[in-house]
Amino acid sequence: MPLRSPLIVHYRASQIVWLALAVAVILYAVALAGFFYGNKTYSDNQAYIGELETGIDELSQGLALKQTALATLQLTAQVDAAALEQTRQQMLDMQRQIYRREQELKLYREMLQDNTKTTGLKVGDIHIEQVGDRQFQYDWVAQQKNHEAKNLRVNANIWVIGNQDDVPITLSLDEIDAEVDDLPIQLKMKYFSINRGIMTLPEGFSPQQIRVTLRYPWTEKPQFDKKLPWIVEE
Repeated sequence: MPLRSPLIVHYRASQIVWLALAVAVILYAVALAGFFYGNKTYSDNQAYIGELETGIDELSQGLALKQTALATLQLTAQVDAAALEQTRQQMLDMQRQIYRREQELKLYREMLQDNTKTTGLKVGDIHIEQVGDRQFQYDWVAQQKNHEAKNLRVNANIWVIGNQDDVPITLSLDEIDAEVDDLPIQLKMKYFSINRGIMTLPEGFSPQQIRVTLRYPWTEKPQFDKKLPWIVEE
């Protein structure tokens, strides 16, 4: 088998220089290409970031405008709600005044037509109307007839009589009307007193009657003591 002799390549100095120069040129070209590529990528990234920043600015401005518009709408709604509530209260007050004037006119006419000599206290009228779940608005009129025709104080007591889960029970007005702190109710009247309130009955309570007593403070026995049927007006 023939022996292989090693291949020996002889390079001249000029070839080594040219080879080094070629390698340097290649490295420079690669570096230059990397620089331009990196610069382009950086420019693209900067442009992308700029677009994002512009978009964020636009969204922020739009959000600020929307928030301002929302605040304006909320303020307008609050003002409208307040105005609406004020108007509603004025209407209710006007209705109460109209009801009172109608009742006063009716009572004055009745007193003019009453030729009896009977004097004392009585309940002239009572109305019950349901206004909510277990809530009832009541209107009642206390009357007095005396020869002196002057303002006098009258103590009034009201109870609602019924059954609580088939057990007889009596509820005083101060238990079921939040506006009544205590009994008796102190009235001051010359001819009559028109009264109104809202009763909230407990769950399971079935009303049947209303008991009303009227008396002058200087007497112990009521001048008027009567049980009236519980009738809800339609």
